[in-house]
Amino acid sequence: MDDMNDIKSCQKVAPKFICSICYYSTCKKSSFDKHLLSATHIRMTTDAKSCSKVAKEFICECGNVYKYRQGLSKHRKKCTFESDIKNTEEKETEKRKQTKNKGMSFVIPDSPNMVMELLKQHGEFKDLIKEQNKIILEQNKHVCELISSGKIGNTTNSHNTTNKNKFNINFFLNEQCKDAMNIMDFVNSLQLQLTDLEKVGENGFVKGISNILIKNLKQLDISKRPIHCSDLKRETMYVKDENTWEKESGKKDKLTKMIQHVAHKNVKQLPEWQKENPDFNHSESVESEKYLKIVGESMGGLTEDDDIENYNKIIKTIAKEVSIEKE
Repeated sequence: MDDMNDIKSCQKVAPKFICSICYYSTCKKSSFDKHLLSATHIRMTTDAKSCSKVAKEFICECGNVYKYRQGLSKHRKKCTFESDIKNTEEKETEKRKQTKNKGMSFVIPDSPNMVMELLKQHGEFKDLIKEQNKIILEQNKHVCELISSGKIGNTTNSHNTTNKNKFNINFFLNEQCKDAMNIMDFVNSLQLQLTDLEKVGENGFVKGISNILIKNLKQLDISKRPIHCSDLKRETMYVKDENTWEKESGKKDKLTKMIQHVAHKNVKQLPEWQKENPDFNHSESVESEKYLKIVGESMGGLTEDDDIENYNKIIKTIAKEVSIEKE
């Protein structure tokens, strides 16, 4: 479908990018880069993994090209083109022998036109092969530059996999975010305030804990954050733990642990809040009502299922804030 779109969009524009090996042309550089990485182009030129080697070719004088020496040998046994050359050479050799036997000095009256033409064509063919090999090497060099720059990821020639080659998550995490904090270092660095505790009471466990985490994540540069989301729809999360970036498991164990530690850290502020609000002991006071809300919400759900549901909601909220903007 992309090729048809390229044809339509390039009908009125002369193609600027041409692959003479595959007989492919386009006016779009993005389409040409995509073609260089296609299975067809790689198969017809070189192994993309080596990015430097050009397949050795075995060429008959008639112009046929073979990948293996056995194929060339088998072809030569029945190649009439080569037989014509041999027959011509044998005739000329026989003429020389006959002339020598007669004791006559001789001069070949005419150059063997056919042989000269064949030699000329062979030379032109060799020049063509050299030029094509040069093009292949230049294209492979371009492919290597695209890969090394991180503009594309590893290509997988599979009908079941669609890889747009626009974003390389491993390059992003291990190179651009190599100095990111470990997730537990991030948790331990949080400086919670009594206002955080009160917000949990006012807004509920999910929104309150989510706000604490998001507020502190936003204070970090993107490359320093311990959490990233590469696919918001599937909630594909990556977490840095013990100096290693890892894709989060289906149960979101590392993120759940982070939430539990932050919630516990928040609850530990209750004694300080009590000191700041001594009237919390009076059942009819405003502070007492506020205190009960704080305690009730800070503890999370009443059951384990409630806790799991709350954790998943918090993770979903965080994922939106740490989603990677792909170019």
